Amino acid sequence: MSSDIRIFGALVRRESRSDLPLLGCLAVLVLVLAALGSAGPLLLARQQDTALSQRITAAQRNGPLLDVAGQFTLDVAAGYPASAAPAVPLRTVLPDSGRDLAGSFGPVLGPTTHPERTTLALPWGDYLSTTALADGYGDVSLQPLWVSDADAHVRYVQGQAPSAAAVAKGAAPDIALSQAQARALGLSVGERFQVASRTDADQNAPLSYRLSGIYRPVDTGDDFWTAQAELDQVQVETPTVPGQPSPLVVQGLVGAGAADSVSTDGFGYFPVDWYYRMDLGRAANARSAPVVTALATLGNSLQQGWCGALDGNGNPECSLDGQTVTTFAVNDTATPLLTAFAQENRQFEALASFAVASLLAVGLATVVVAVRLLLRRRSGDLVLRRSRGASTTELLLSRMATTVPVALLAGAGGWILGRPLAPSGTSGHPLPALAIGSVAAAVLLVPLLTWYTVREPGTARRSRQRRPVAARRYVLEGTGVLLCVAGVTALRVRGSSGGSTGGGIDVQLSTVPVLVALTTVLVLVRLYPVVLRLLAAWARRGGGTVAFVGLRRAGRDAPATSLALFVLVLTLGTAVFGGLISRSIQDGTAVGARWTTGADAVSVAAGNIAPGAVAPGLAGPGAVRAELVENLRVVNLTGDGDGQIFNPVALVTLDPKALAAAEPGSPLAAQLSALAAGPITQLGDGSDVLPVLAVAAIADHREQTGTYSANAIAAVSGHHPTRVRPEGTLDRAAQLDPVLGPLLDQQPPGTLLLVGTTADDAVLPLQSSGSTAALLWARPGAAPAALRAAAATALQAPQTDVQLQSDVLTALRTDGLTRAVGRIYTVCTALAVLFALLAVALELVLTARERGRTTSYLRTLGLASRGAAGLQILQLVPLAAAAAAGGVLLGLVVPRVLGPALQIQQFTGGPTGPALHTDYSLTLVLGAGLALLVLGAAAVETAVARLRRLESVLRLGEQ
Repeated sequence: MSSDIRIFGALVRRESRSDLPLLGCLAVLVLVLAALGSAGPLLLARQQDTALSQRITAAQRNGPLLDVAGQFTLDVAAGYPASAAPAVPLRTVLPDSGRDLAGSFGPVLGPTTHPERTTLALPWGDYLSTTALADGYGDVSLQPLWVSDADAHVRYVQGQAPSAAAVAKGAAPDIALSQAQARALGLSVGERFQVASRTDADQNAPLSYRLSGIYRPVDTGDDFWTAQAELDQVQVETPTVPGQPSPLVVQGLVGAGAADSVSTDGFGYFPVDWYYRMDLGRAANARSAPVVTALATLGNSLQQGWCGALDGNGNPECSLDGQTVTTFAVNDTATPLLTAFAQENRQFEALASFAVASLLAVGLATVVVAVRLLLRRRSGDLVLRRSRGASTTELLLSRMATTVPVALLAGAGGWILGRPLAPSGTSGHPLPALAIGSVAAAVLLVPLLTWYTVREPGTARRSRQRRPVAARRYVLEGTGVLLCVAGVTALRVRGSSGGSTGGGIDVQLSTVPVLVALTTVLVLVRLYPVVLRLLAAWARRGGGTVAFVGLRRAGRDAPATSLALFVLVLTLGTAVFGGLISRSIQDGTAVGARWTTGADAVSVAAGNIAPGAVAPGLAGPGAVRAELVENLRVVNLTGDGDGQIFNPVALVTLDPKALAAAEPGSPLAAQLSALAAGPITQLGDGSDVLPVLAVAAIADHREQTGTYSANAIAAVSGHHPTRVRPEGTLDRAAQLDPVLGPLLDQQPPGTLLLVGTTADDAVLPLQSSGSTAALLWARPGAAPAALRAAAATALQAPQTDVQLQSDVLTALRTDGLTRAVGRIYTVCTALAVLFALLAVALELVLTARERGRTTSYLRTLGLASRGAAGLQILQLVPLAAAAAAGGVLLGLVVPRVLGPALQIQQFTGGPTGPALHTDYSLTLVLGAGLALLVLGAAAVETAVARLRRLESVLRLGEQ
């Protein structure tokens, strides 16, 4: 027994030494796959976490994502809290109130939110002017504000900051104004003025304030002056009576003690806002869902933490640090951001899953090629040992004894080596299934293929009929095709939703492209031998011996090289698919940015702006070559004939002549040109009938209803009854005209659309629920700063949102998820190319004996050395051509096959998904590169063979 063990051990050692190069190759493959399972998911998760953190940072430049609003309620007679708690001055409560309130945010929100700013609003009042106002200004509304972090964002050019100490009884609290505000009010440091309160005006005397300082803004790179722009700007409102001076709105800074002083004068209600900055940390993506859940219940958590029993009116009695506060209201803008990112992230994972699945398929196929070559080198020895009486079990154990330890050690080593490469603290988790699968593939393939080789004597195998073998092959190929068709059909029916596991991998979406690649290879393996036989027959008639033999040999070897063909086709297909996605996203972002801004720049104001508030003459010799103002109103339509209701409907009005001048090729301008000639008519009941263009759902219904009564939602100006009459149907191109984007982007999906001309504005009401947009087209070479300044002054409204198309385009293209898509396809393609190169090299070694024997025969018959070299290369040209054609075809077909399951609109914006644009230059380079790769490998093999002079050697007994 011991001697048998020694003999077996010696045999294993001998085989291990002779198979050392291939065992090393197998070990490297398993090690790399195991390392990918260890580090890959974490590297991918870091991309997602970085993208979400980037979104949060960008959003918080415009203001905090979380705002908790309340109202301190004081006893106006004594200045004490209305409850029985001891009196606590507001000046001592305010600085720490934001941090104290966050103590009840809970274990999820607490660590991710940080107090950023607390603001306390003193009562609005009418400024009682003692000095002359700047020309053109009328009444002034003034509101003092205490802002916790104001001192860090202003620089006092005159005077000093308002005092935070208590204000002596009878003294005027300090207030500070910006340079623009002080200039508009005609005030200088040290002057006193009065403000008449709008609350209980008959009971309260005017409040006195002393201007303690004049400041200018300091840009600290955060969101302060975006969120608190009113502390610097003078807000000019539209006068209620045309021709009258414009009213002003001014906000000034006061100290923490001002509220205590004002409360003794009969005011006891002070609105307060606590603003919080959000930081989800390194594992941002994993924390987003719990944060959304916690935000949904934050209001209840605050009530439970700070409120007790109900008062006599049934309202909760809340107290914060000894001060009575009303019920807390949560203004949450983080949830929409996190929800939108979650939807985009699911699509990113779907796109990434194809690249990852393709890489794994290529890697495992390379493992199969390595194992086949390992066994091919020992096939003669196995058959000889079997003929000498060795059992199948003995042969399996001898083969496993050399490969199993190597695979296990390589798998463990890859897993260990991958850990230092993986970033820590991300949302991802290692994928041990990949490491286990790669080890299992290497461990199980060896005994399976060994058993297939030695399960019966070779003579018995050759004597069996070939028909059952062919039948089994047809069944396997048919099964693969059916699985592919079923997977594609199910995926198209399912669409882009569902299918992903908890780890984010969409199994169905990642499997279907691999099945499509397998089907492509099956078709190629069946077709290109037929083509080769036809070419060989043509070469035979032409007398080309080398071409005839090479083509015949390539056709005969086609089934044997199918695995290498699969690797090459899938690698190239993935690269072409990635290039198509990158190009489509690149082109789609340009369309999305154009839809978002409508022009080179846009200024959007909430609510309809009166025509007098639109700055005229921006188009001229400056940065702007053309401008267009459009209004959006939200109306309910009721059919006058049958009572059919359409709700809500967006009604957009604009000047078609101005649009045609700015955009001569605008499809909307072409349709509106005929409508502009139609007059507004009036019915007998005094209602105006406006001609409009309508979407098909409304326009097609006109025959039954005639006209529609339009009821404006949230109208802020009186108007007489209005009706609309569809005069035409908006075609698809007109509905997608970019000039409509800045206004329609604000409406929920599915909102119906009407478009009229600016003549309709004369009879339509102004709406607080509507909006006004000023679109600007830049002159060539115009500086972005000049264009932004022009857009900022286009609408004379208190708050406008200014966007430049170039900024939107940059934001879309530098978005974390968009860039991550390109990165993952680049990395996976690079690794797949390395695997494919190794697979091709191993496949060439695997089939080198047959090619060498053919060359030796011909050399013996007198074939020249140059002809032998050409024959070597010619035998692999069909493989290169088939791989290049199949890979390009796969990369171009897969996006069309996936259909609705492939959605990239989340990365581009815009009203619809972008068209798929093939990057033909990249596709050509990739296809040619792969063909050159195979031909280069063939040339290297030929050079090595010539160096060793193997093509002229026949073994003993060969004929």
